[in-house]
Amino acid sequence: MIVDIHTHILPYVDDGAENWDVSLELLQQAESQGVIAMVATPHILNENDYRLEENIITKYRELKKRARENNLKIKLYLGCEIYAQPDMTLDHKISTYNNNQKYFLVEFPMTSIPQFVAQKFFDLILEEKTPIIAHPERNAGFINKPSLAYEFVQRGALMQINALSLLGKHGSKPKDLAYKLISYNLAHFVASDSHDPEKRSVRMAECYEIVASQWGAEKAKMLFYENPAKAIKGISIDREEPIPLHEEQKQSFWKRMKLFN
Repeated sequence: MIVDIHTHILPYVDDGAENWDVSLELLQQAESQGVIAMVATPHILNENDYRLEENIITKYRELKKRARENNLKIKLYLGCEIYAQPDMTLDHKISTYNNNQKYFLVEFPMTSIPQFVAQKFFDLILEEKTPIIAHPERNAGFINKPSLAYEFVQRGALMQINALSLLGKHGSKPKDLAYKLISYNLAHFVASDSHDPEKRSVRMAECYEIVASQWGAEKAKMLFYENPAKAIKGISIDREEPIPLHEEQKQSFWKRMKLFN
């Protein structure tokens, strides 16, 4: 069983599925691979994008209806992928998974880690909101300084890596970092980040097998099913003790954050 917490399966809302047929093809693709639940996580690039919230909810309900009509058993949930902004808020219906007011998916620019996120995450974690960082293995800040992944996890954030990164589809550096994050207990979820049935498709089953063969069945079950299911339900996730990627420099976390913008 697999639960996928990062997808762009809703049509007409972002750069994901371009129409209803593509949405249904993605659902069929997922179901054929043992995915029992998916979360639609359309992009929210800034606070103004929440003006589309009711439209997104309408599209989500329509997709559930069409899935039933096509005899698909896969369960669908709603959230979003928030592009990190200093003024980002979580008081909208789609901000957290299944509106559970606990876990939220957040994306950084691919080229850097914004300075403000350390303090922003600290404030949100104090409010018992847990950030799930989307595809950190593709972010230049983490690639150039992997020890920062350890810092974020130590301070309460969780990490979601993309299935296609494990397959090398995003390049060798993201693949290498994805493997390290799993090895050092710094990855908590694997998700598809699916956009279409071809180039950015659902390839969760083969990635499950990769993780099971490399790190064991229990690790695979945790990353692909147990933790994702808990994130949707808004219940506590038991974390493995994170391991530093390498010897830390004797420099404060805040100063290291200034290496990135």
